[in-house]
Amino acid sequence: MSTTSLSKKSKKPERSLTFRLTVLAAMLTPLLALARARPDLWPHVIIAAMGIGLGHWYSYTHLDRNIVLVQTIMFMLIHVALAWLFVGLFIGAAVPQAQFAIFAQAITSFDLRYRRSLWSTVGHSLANLYVAATLSRTLELAVYLILFAALVLAALYIAGREDGLNAARLRPKPWPARPQASHRRSITIFGFGFGVSVLLGLVVAFLFTPRYANNPIVPPFTLNIPMRGGVQAEIINPGVPLVQINGWNDGTGDYFYGFDTTLDLRYRGGLSNAIVMYVRSPSRSYWRSHSYDNYTGVSWTQSDKSLRDVYPGAGVHFVLLAPLGGPVSGRQTGQEQRIVQSFTIAREQPNLVFAAYRPMEIFILADQISVDSGDGLRLPDSLKPGFTYSVISYRPEFDPEQLRRASTHYPTEIARRYLQLPGNISLRVRNLAGRLTAAYPNNYDKVMALNHHLLSEYAYNYFPPPHPPGAEVVDTFLFEDKQGVCEQYVTALVVMARTLGIPARLVTGYGAGTYNPITNYYEVRLSHAHSWAEVYFPGHGWVPFDPTPGWTPQPYPTPVQNWLFANQGKFFGLDIPQLPVEALVPGKMSGLVFSVAVFIIALILAGLTWVILSLIRQARRPPTQVATAYPYTRLPPDPTRRLILKLYQQGINLLRRIYRSRQPWEALSEYAEGVGNMSALNRLTEAAEVAAYRTEPPDRASVVKAKKALTDLENEIEPG
Repeated sequence: MSTTSLSKKSKKPERSLTFRLTVLAAMLTPLLALARARPDLWPHVIIAAMGIGLGHWYSYTHLDRNIVLVQTIMFMLIHVALAWLFVGLFIGAAVPQAQFAIFAQAITSFDLRYRRSLWSTVGHSLANLYVAATLSRTLELAVYLILFAALVLAALYIAGREDGLNAARLRPKPWPARPQASHRRSITIFGFGFGVSVLLGLVVAFLFTPRYANNPIVPPFTLNIPMRGGVQAEIINPGVPLVQINGWNDGTGDYFYGFDTTLDLRYRGGLSNAIVMYVRSPSRSYWRSHSYDNYTGVSWTQSDKSLRDVYPGAGVHFVLLAPLGGPVSGRQTGQEQRIVQSFTIAREQPNLVFAAYRPMEIFILADQISVDSGDGLRLPDSLKPGFTYSVISYRPEFDPEQLRRASTHYPTEIARRYLQLPGNISLRVRNLAGRLTAAYPNNYDKVMALNHHLLSEYAYNYFPPPHPPGAEVVDTFLFEDKQGVCEQYVTALVVMARTLGIPARLVTGYGAGTYNPITNYYEVRLSHAHSWAEVYFPGHGWVPFDPTPGWTPQPYPTPVQNWLFANQGKFFGLDIPQLPVEALVPGKMSGLVFSVAVFIIALILAGLTWVILSLIRQARRPPTQVATAYPYTRLPPDPTRRLILKLYQQGINLLRRIYRSRQPWEALSEYAEGVGNMSALNRLTEAAEVAAYRTEPPDRASVVKAKKALTDLENEIEPG
C-alpha cells in the first residue's frame, strides 16, 4: 500500500455516525462551560449549539456533494462574525471574543465532511474550553475538563475501531479468528497513554504552576461601557439607605454598612456569605477601600470631603502621583515590590476601588477616578457584576527597628485631622492607654502594646449587645460589654492611640478572602468585610495594624510568591523545595519565559509517560512474532537464521505501521496472502520460512536474497 493511497483514504468522507456524534458532544461541552461561567452568554450559546447541530446534520447528509452556494454563505458569515467582534469591543458586548469563537465554530460546522475537519473542530473546541477556563471562578470547570477529555478519548477509540473494521472489509480473504484483538489493545493503550498525558498536563497547568500575575504586559480590565461623568463627594452604596437598628443583627445583610460616608458604630448589621468578588493576586492582602478621620463618640465620618481628580493617561491607564498611603520603604526598585491584582465583581459594590496597599496604577474603563482625602479611590458609578479592573500596588516594607526610630514631629495637617477626639472620651479610657504603654519609649511599641491588649483580652462576638443610648462606644466596649466586632476593636485602638498623641485612623475594605489553589483566585464574600487601623509614622506614612482577633492579619501584601509550588505546598501541608523564578529571569518578560518553560516541562512529562506506556505495551507483546512459528521458544542460535528472521521482522514492522500486524496464530504465508501477495514480501516470507523450519541453516546467499527482498519491499511500500 503506497502513501498516495493512504492520502486518498484520508480524503474520503467520514461516514461513521457514532464518531460524528461523539465529536458533536465534545464540541458542545465547552459551550456549556462558557454559559455556566458567564450566564449572559446563554442566548449566544443556545444559538451556536443549534447551528452546530444543524451543521453536523447538513455535513452528514451531503458527504458526497460540495455545494458552492453554502461555501459562499459560510465565507460571508465568518466575516460578519469577525465584524461583530470589533463592534462588540466598542459597544461593551459580553466577551465578544468568546462570541466570535462559538459563532465561528457554528458556521464552519456546515463543512465537516472529512475526519480531519472533525478533528480540527475538536481543536477549536479546546480553544473555547480555554476561554471558559479564563472566565470560570469555581471548581465546576473541572467537570467540563474531565467530560471533554473523556469524549476526545472515546472519539480516538471509535476512530481506531472504524479504521480496523474498514480495513477488514477490504481484505481479499477473511481474517483469522479474533482479528481485532491486537488492534483494539493498541487503541486502548494509546487512549490510556493519551488520557494520562492530558491529566498530567491539566495537573501541571492548573494546580502545580503559579499563575504568573505579578508582571503581565497588560493587566486585565473590562472592555465594557465606560463609567461616564465625574465623581461625587458622597460614597455610592447600592444598599443605602440601610435600615440601621441599634443592636439588631440577623446575619443576612447584603451590604456592609461601613461602605458609606458615615460609619455608625451602634448598628450591628449582619452579612451573608455570598461571593462579592474574585481577586487574582500573587500576594495575599486585605483589599482596602477608604478611611475615616473624624470620630464623634458613636460614629466615624470624613471631615474633608474634597476629591482630587485623576484622568487616564492612555485610555484606561490611571497613574497616581505617588503610592497612596506614603512612600514605599525598602528596595523601592525591586520587582518584588510590584503587586498586580485583578478584581472581577460578582455582586454590585459601592463606587470604591478596592486595592492592596499601596495602590499606584489602575487599569479601568472610566472617564476619570478621584482620590479622596483619606487615600481612597472613587469611581463615577457603583461596580456592577462582571466588571473587571486591575490595580498595581507597591508593597511597603515596614522594618520595626526603623519604625521605633521614627520621629514624633508630625505635619500640622496630619496632627490636626488625626489627633481629633470628642469631648466625651472617658478618663478610664485615657488611663488604660497610658498604663498599657508606660513601659515603652517609642510610638511603635506603644501601638503594639495596645494592639496586643485588644487581641488577647476581648471576645469577638458577631452579636454584641445593643449600645446604651448616650454612651461613648470605646468606653462601653472596653469596660462594659468587653465584646464586639472589628469596628469596636479598631475604634478602641485608634482612640487610645490618639489619647497618647499618636495620629491614627480607621480603614475599611475586605479581608483577603478564601484562596482557591485550583482557580488561583481569592474568593471574597460579604462576610469578609472588615475594618482595621492605620497609624502615621513620619518618613514611613500610614502603617496598618489589625487588633481584631479571629482574623489572619494581612492589611498589606505578603511578599510576592514567584516560586514553583509556593502556594500549593502550603495548601497541602507539604514542605516542597521551591524554585526562585524571578531571580532566574528578571524583568517583565519573566512571566512569558516561565510559562514557556512550564509548557516544555509538561511536554517532557507527557513524553516520558508515553515512553513508559510504550515499554509496557512492548513487554506485553510476544518477544518476536516470528518466534511463534519456530519450533523452539527462543530465536535459533545460528547467525544466518537470526539475521534472516530479523530482516523479516523489519519487513512486517513496516507493514504494521501502514497496514496491520501479523497475529501470533497466523502463519507466515497466510499473512503474506492477507496483505495482498506483494512480490517482495513473498520472497522475504519464503526466506523466513526456510530459516525458521529447515533443518540445515541457510547460507550467506540466502541472507543476501532476504536483504534484497526487504529493500524491494521498502521501495514498494514507499516509492521514491
